[in-house]
Amino acid sequence: MNNKPFWLTVTYQPVTLFSLKRSDATSMAARSNLVPTPYAIKMALLKLLLESQGHLNRAQFDTWINRQFAWIRDLQIYIKPPEQLVVNRNGYKFRYYDQTTDKADKTRPTVPMQDGFVFREWVHLAGTLKICCGETNRLSELEQLFAQINYFGKRGCFFQYLPDQSQRTTEAQFKPDPTHSFTIQPMDDLGGKTTFSKVNPFSTQKAQLHKDRILKPGFLPLQLKATSARYDFYQRI
Repeated sequence: MNNKPFWLTVTYQPVTLFSLKRSDATSMAARSNLVPTPYAIKMALLKLLLESQGHLNRAQFDTWINRQFAWIRDLQIYIKPPEQLVVNRNGYKFRYYDQTTDKADKTRPTVPMQDGFVFREWVHLAGTLKICCGETNRLSELEQLFAQINYFGKRGCFFQYLPDQSQRTTEAQFKPDPTHSFTIQPMDDLGGKTTFSKVNPFSTQKAQLHKDRILKPGFLPLQLKATSARYDFYQRI
């Protein structure tokens, strides 16, 4: 293992429309992030790590996962969006099960199925998406995990990993630059002191917003070129 920390830049080709609900969205009205956030990327890495190596470390799982989770949590991640993005806005009318029916007064008639209207956004990404991670001395392991990721955001939002465009450098290839960025996207990330038990859905411990999951502004080199009630068109600068 190389003890010198390096940065890894990986490239993906979007295959389908992309959608990732913003952290401040509601279940009925959800705007989408324009690109995957560091939190979404780290959770994808953690998922692949558990699926590929978790069964091999059952005897000392807690010790192993805490150590592995720490280096993924501490990664610094930068995202370079594709050359062009089109955000499509859609509204849907549907019927859903009202979960409050289970707690309602059983002596009165209830209507478990309700009519609802939801707002969603889908993003068409034209070009390639680049992700720069560092600093770490686990480049080989990190690259193997990235090679297994085939979607970000909602399931079905597929991305094709491009192995011939991966690069290892001593410095980050790109960083957010507020002086050359026209678009701000809230970027959620893992808190510096959070633990695996806080993000584990089977744990009784709950993650706290602004502590275990932090939100900070992300500057994207995108300029809004056209907009209407149905779409937004962005171009990378």
